[in-house]
Amino acid sequence: MFVIQRILEQSGKLTLLDQSKVIRPHPAFRLFSTTNTIGLGDTSGLYHGTQQINQGQMDRWSIVSTLNYLPHDEETRIVLAKAKGFAKSEAKRKIVSNMVRVADLTRSAFINGDLSTVMSPRTVLTWAENAEIFNDVGFAFRVTFVNKCDELERPLVARVLPALPGRGAARELINVALN
Repeated sequence: MFVIQRILEQSGKLTLLDQSKVIRPHPAFRLFSTTNTIGLGDTSGLYHGTQQINQGQMDRWSIVSTLNYLPHDEETRIVLAKAKGFAKSEAKRKIVSNMVRVADLTRSAFINGDLSTVMSPRTVLTWAENAEIFNDVGFAFRVTFVNKCDELERPLVARVLPALPGRGAARELINVALN
């Protein structure tokens, strides 16, 4: 990160010492970065190897924003756009919608401290792709998500997620996957 410090300054320039060259940014130049820990490092073990960024480095980023998970319908649309086999019928689109509901349940359980593994949109997409490969949504859930969970938490996945209210079809998907 220290290599880019000068670029992050107001009139940041990049010096290429090996070429004795100074590169001046275009007036419309912007630099974006992502992080899972907002520069704080990892104390949870979820992002092992993530280092804390010092305050001087953090001060050079003029805008810091938090992006939460997408709304349900948007995440569903993205998965359907990538896992095209599920977009072919209303019944299959409903399966993807329920997969995203299951992901929402895992996120709630994670936030509540009940699970240490969370389903990202990437995990939902992988689940859908695996469901297409194996032609089995339940088996795909097991190999995509459940097998990544701590062995001690797997029974919790079976108990807690289906017990959450208001998500009947999502609960059915979980029950199929875990039985």
